[in-house]
Amino acid sequence: MIKADLVIKSKAVFTGLGDAPFEGGVAIAGDKIIACGDELHLEPFIGPDTDVRDYGDKLVMPGLIDSHTHLAQGSMTTDPDFCVNLIDCTSFEMCMERVKAFADAHPDNEWILGVSVIQFQWDVPEMPTAKMIDEYISDRPVFLQQVDLHTSSANTCALKKIGIDRNTPDPDGGRFLRYEDGELTGVMSNMASAPFTETIYNPPIDRAKESFSKTVHMANSYGITSVGAVNPTFVSLDNPYAVFADMNRAGEFPLRVFMYTDLFDLETMSIDQIKKTYDFPGTTIEWNGFKEFTDGVCSDHTAWMLEPYANAPETCGEPAVDPERLRKNILKACELGYPVRIHAIGDRSVRTILDFFQEAREKYGDKGLRHSMEHNETVQPEDLPRYAELGVSPAMQPWHMLLDMADLAKDAAVGPRSAALSWPLHSLIASGANVHLGSDFPVVGLDPMEEVYGAVYRMLEDGSNPEGWFPQERISMGQALRAYTYGSAYAMGVDDRLGTLAAGKQADICVLDHNLFECSPADVLKTRSVLTVLGGNIVYEA
Repeated sequence: MIKADLVIKSKAVFTGLGDAPFEGGVAIAGDKIIACGDELHLEPFIGPDTDVRDYGDKLVMPGLIDSHTHLAQGSMTTDPDFCVNLIDCTSFEMCMERVKAFADAHPDNEWILGVSVIQFQWDVPEMPTAKMIDEYISDRPVFLQQVDLHTSSANTCALKKIGIDRNTPDPDGGRFLRYEDGELTGVMSNMASAPFTETIYNPPIDRAKESFSKTVHMANSYGITSVGAVNPTFVSLDNPYAVFADMNRAGEFPLRVFMYTDLFDLETMSIDQIKKTYDFPGTTIEWNGFKEFTDGVCSDHTAWMLEPYANAPETCGEPAVDPERLRKNILKACELGYPVRIHAIGDRSVRTILDFFQEAREKYGDKGLRHSMEHNETVQPEDLPRYAELGVSPAMQPWHMLLDMADLAKDAAVGPRSAALSWPLHSLIASGANVHLGSDFPVVGLDPMEEVYGAVYRMLEDGSNPEGWFPQERISMGQALRAYTYGSAYAMGVDDRLGTLAAGKQADICVLDHNLFECSPADVLKTRSVLTVLGGNIVYEA
């Protein structure tokens, strides 16, 4: 009988399935799990050279799988010398004082980049205009990004540097906000920011590799072993995935990455050309399918809703791209046999994309494709069962909910009825849908415990609303961890080798320093990995 190289034991082992952990362990030989069970079932696999580790009350579980990240950009925005984080600034003045201090401390930075602005915390909850920013910094280009990345602001110097002026037309999928006389305000939405981000997020390769390496180490320290990396990358490196692959071959990138690239590439490239571009044999960087946007976000009225916004009754939002263009490309991907992931936040976007997936199934049959809808922040009750019926897995990022919760920005935008239908985690699971969890890094941090906390407790980080925000949509700890392991693996079509602790699966495992099934909500947020194993190799140990 084959003997294990490593056996990990604990009083709390969660397989990625079920509702609670059990006392036992998992045995690893090479890159595979060869046994998972109680002491009796582990004993035959323990030999004289087996490394046996007992972690007591700590939680042993599958490596966490963050199903939705923009990993390349996130690696750069977490670099404190590349940009300044503004997420906790409660006023425009506080924001700009921090930006000015960053600019003064980094005189050689070509661009002054501020990220994670939450303007809804300000007295005037609007992104700043170029003129407002100019009052603080006018001689260097400044670019500020809202936390959800759908709205940005540039000062006059930045607009001139990029060559954007009143004569610049709005791009497909984006808009430059203008004064009544047609002059630019400096505020822009969605794809209008692309010329700025393509210029700013273009560091030298060595600098990019440093940022990527730090982020992968951070992911491993959280117990993350796999991520979904979805379009857009938000960086202008020719192919950041090729950089990931080079680092992976060199042993400098211990992470599985499942790529979902631009759906609209199907308009200019053959499927063979696309697959060749993202083919990195001998690495853990794999192309998995396509991703595209439908709309923006509710808080700034760019999500596409069925009914007018409660606090902006003149609009229902609008699609970020031509729905017919989306439809044609979704159908083409389905005909070719490749899964598609679509960002849909407003309830009209959700319904429209479900309609497109339904049309694809009616035209081409059920091909077993693992499609996914990203965010699903507002879903009408009649659309809930359609996810399971059409084989569409809803991807959820619960910490986004907390960003709006403190100021009730979502409630104000969509009104009480639609607010009650927001982030319907429990309802989606109850409908039979395969919910999977992730972060949308760098919209928020990469820490999976924030997402687990949001899903299970639906309350603010400080516990000031213990009753929770629409608590009927809370889910159990077992459901949340399943969604972060098996759910993500299933959604990305890799559940045959990842996502659960079972014999024959890849040995991707983490040991967390708290038993999440028994610890307090505050301790959930403090939880970190003490051991992370990727393919049988220890890649992090505290």
